[in-house]
Amino acid sequence: MTEQRKKVWLSISGKIKNEEDKETLEFLTEGDLYKENNRSCVTYIESEVSGMEGTTTTVCVDAEKVSVIRLGTTNSIMEFETGKRNLTWYSTPYGDVTMGIFTKDVFVNYNDEKEPTRVSIDYNIEIEGVTNSQNVLNIKITQ
Repeated sequence: MTEQRKKVWLSISGKIKNEEDKETLEFLTEGDLYKENNRSCVTYIESEVSGMEGTTTTVCVDAEKVSVIRLGTTNSIMEFETGKRNLTWYSTPYGDVTMGIFTKDVFVNYNDEKEPTRVSIDYNIEIEGVTNSQNVLNIKITQ
């Protein structure tokens, strides 16, 4: 059952470190916060800044994991559970890639209404079994 959606601001920062260099991406966007099937979700539309223009991203938080679902020009479902490795597919206009995600840590902070206010994920991406990059994703949610 979906409850009413609330407009929120999302401050999103991501850090990617691979063998050659380190990249940081930060942006602020408007989104919707809602509850669905005993989990909290935020949905926002990607922009040119993220490199995924034409994609809608939904981040869902429940007691056991954080899921990031992207649909549009980029399609993927990534699930993050502390200490676990999950396989996923990533579909882009340039082709499809299968990758492994090893989640080192997931941290979620909640407000008094049990809505997430901060999500932080520390993870590695593996392609063909080899660690390709170390990543940190931080999402701050304010109303």
